[in-house]
Amino acid sequence: MRTPSMSGRGLRRGLILVVIVALAAAALWAVKARRAAPAPAAPAAAERVMELAAGDITVVANAPLQPSIPLSGTLQPHDQTVVKTKVAGELVRVLVREGERVGGGQLLAQVDDTELRARLAERRAALTGAQAQRDLARKNWATNEQLLSQNFISRNAADTAASALAVAEANVAAAEAQLELAGKALADARLAAPMAGIVAERFAQPGEKLPVDARVLSLVDLSRLELAAEVPASDIAAVRVGGQVAFRVDGMGAKVYRGTVERINPTADPRSRMVRVYVRLDNAEGELKGGMFAKGRLASSAMREAVMIPAGSVRDAGGESVVMVLEGDVVRRRAVTLGLRDEAGDAVEVVSGLEVGAKVLNASLGNLRAGDRVRVGPGPRN
Repeated sequence: MRTPSMSGRGLRRGLILVVIVALAAAALWAVKARRAAPAPAAPAAAERVMELAAGDITVVANAPLQPSIPLSGTLQPHDQTVVKTKVAGELVRVLVREGERVGGGQLLAQVDDTELRARLAERRAALTGAQAQRDLARKNWATNEQLLSQNFISRNAADTAASALAVAEANVAAAEAQLELAGKALADARLAAPMAGIVAERFAQPGEKLPVDARVLSLVDLSRLELAAEVPASDIAAVRVGGQVAFRVDGMGAKVYRGTVERINPTADPRSRMVRVYVRLDNAEGELKGGMFAKGRLASSAMREAVMIPAGSVRDAGGESVVMVLEGDVVRRRAVTLGLRDEAGDAVEVVSGLEVGAKVLNASLGNLRAGDRVRVGPGPRN
């Protein structure tokens, strides 16, 4: 039989256990209810609207198009030369430096001519001696001819005198030739400009011992430049001597220069199937320099009308040409088929995919995407 004190303690323990279980059940129910309750609705995102300037949009229209073939290459002087030594010796003077303009025949450098002057004097003395011997042989021949006519000497004696005269005259001719060569060698010690132009490079300095045919200076004439460009063999039938080329030069901004096809290589490269075309450019002011890179287009047929858009508005999407057009106030992506570029290369023909009157975005404008809504402002974009 239990005592009253022990039964009271068991009752209290049971009540505490019941309370704990009830609290745990209530907490579990609250967690489940919280998870089941719908999340509060997020505020609606503001609609994406971008603002464009009127200058960002081009209305597609017909424009005159001059069909052309692209050309590119490096500009080279039409005339250039290297001044070389014609006699061996010490280079004693170089009178010009790079960048200086020289005239045809102007003295550029001098090789030591001490030995050459001595050789010239020697050859001149040899000629004088040969002439004296010739004069003596001529007198002997004249005397012998007179004696032969009077039968004082034999024919053999007269022939001997005639032979001696012939030898003396040959010696004079040889001495004259040797003197001429010595004079030329002396003149060759002076290096003169074979043409008017600008000194491009200096290869030797005073004091150097130079052999024959050593390079001393190079000259270029920038009044006429030449562009050697490669044209696909499939397009060469449209190229004619005298054809007009418009091109731009790296480093010269947007200025357009014009040249003329001067020569066409008669054969194509067997590996690339390209034909080299030479374009001449008048450059009287010397504005352009040799070595500059030029890109241009060769007019290939008559002017015609075509649907034209800015070349910068075209994007490449995996080999497909696309443009962004404005339909109402929404930007749409449109695939297009392109044709030829204009003479300056700033505009391109659209063969299909766009109609006259369509509004094309001139260039890629930040993160503007198809489906975005836009608002067009009144003025040009800053």
